[in-house]
This record gives sequence, C-alpha cells and structure tokens, in this order.
Amino acid sequence: MKISIVDIGSNAVKYKIFNSENFELLEYYREPLRLGRDVFNNNKLSEITINALIDLLESYSKIFIERNVEQSYFIATSAVRDSSNSHYLTEKLKELDINLKILTGKQEASLLIDFNKNIQDSAVIDIGGGSVEVCINKTGKIHYESFQLGAVRLLNLDQNARNEAMREFSSWLEKFKPVSTTFGLGGNLRAIMQANNHTGVIEVAKLKNLVKTYNQIEEKVLLDTYEIPEDRIDIVPIAAEIYLLFLTSIGAQTIENSFWSISDGLIKKVIKGEL
Repeated sequence: MKISIVDIGSNAVKYKIFNSENFELLEYYREPLRLGRDVFNNNKLSEITINALIDLLESYSKIFIERNVEQSYFIATSAVRDSSNSHYLTEKLKELDINLKILTGKQEASLLIDFNKNIQDSAVIDIGGGSVEVCINKTGKIHYESFQLGAVRLLNLDQNARNEAMREFSSWLEKFKPVSTTFGLGGNLRAIMQANNHTGVIEVAKLKNLVKTYNQIEEKVLLDTYEIPEDRIDIVPIAAEIYLLFLTSIGAQTIENSFWSISDGLIKKVIKGEL
C-alpha cells in the first residue's frame, strides 16, 4: 500500500510517497512556498499565501490519486502553528476533504526519536524554516526539544531576540556535553556540502571552512552550478550558525548529513496507528 506524507513547513511544502510495507521512499517533491515570511513578520498567513497553499495541496491530492496512493496525511509545523489564522486555513481545507494536522513543537521533536534511538551517545538536529528540533540519546535516555530558531524566523528577528534564542538553545545543549556522534537533517547542511563538493562526515573545523567558502560563492553559481534551491540560498548562512553553535555547545567534533526527515518519522507513526 502507498501512503503519502505532506510536510507543510515554513520555507517549503514537501511530500513523500512511501511503500507502507517496507517504508521504501517511492517519490519525493519539494515546492518552495515560504509561509514563514508572512507569519514571522505579521503573525498570520496572508490571503494570497493561503490561496497558494490551498491550490498546491489540492494539486498534491490529485497527484496522489493518479499514483494510487491509498492514504494521505497533511502535516503542518512551525509557521502554521504560529499563525493566528491557522483555523481559517484548516476550515478551507476541510471543504476540499483535506484534513490538516498541526503539530506542536514537542510533537515535531519527538519524531526524531526513530532516527537515533538505537545510536548511543548521539544527537540529531533538524533545522527548519521556523523551528529547530533536537533529539539526544545520552546514557540510554532520550531527550528531545523544539526551539524557536528556524532559519526563516531568524531572518525576521532583531539581534537581541536572536541572541536570546541562541543562548537558550546553547544552554539546553550544554547539559548533555559531550556527545560524540551527531547528524544534521535536511537541505541546509546538504547545500553547504554541495557547494564545496564535499561528501561524508564533516569535522567542526572543516565545516567552518565550508561555510566560509559557501558565503563567498556568487548566487548565480550556487543556482546554476551547484543547483542550490533559490529559496534556500539566503537561509543557509543562518542555518550554518546554528549548526556550529549546536556542535560547540554539545562538545561534538563531527557532523554527518542525512536525507531522513520528519516524514520518515511520521510514516512509522501512521503505520502504528499513532497519528
């Protein structure tokens, strides 16, 4: 049976189609729709953005029918949960038989557990547009948390608020120091690697050099040569700051990138009937 998971984030709206029997990823698509631009500036989604999102989700639904997808789940995270008019969005989607589930930050962070629950002395970080989720496996205990530190959100925060958010994040991480094995999820770390033709594990000192190189590359080269999505280019340097703070605060020496995402955590909860 095919199951689709739609991840409605702050910087993009993605879907994955899975084989429910073996969790094999059959199809992936990402649409750059920056919901966070509205919410983190005006505390709500604009009418234009809501209509664009509804049109996009309706098109996804048609694709799922064409692909013979039997079950579809539409999941929203930081931007929608922080929007003062999210209820209006959910009601409009119900008219199209699309049931939107909005995750809390804690629920979103808990989805990371499936990634590193069997990797002792490890931490995984997922930097989204609106929030950052971390899951730490330390001395056999799992700790997870969500922080208002997303890369799009930070674009719209003044420096004092940004510094305070960073301090709160660092303070929480330092309680688990040191952690030897870390993973970074999503496209921000992958973009830094692509722009430097780097693969595999990255040492902290090396990551600093990779970030420096990325910041010196012209936007046209990032787009045409390295195929970095246009909507990601401006947030990668901010995400890089978060990665480096994460590694320093937790006392880690390396980080590894993974294509795994919260959709992979969601599919297992769906199969278990927990969603």
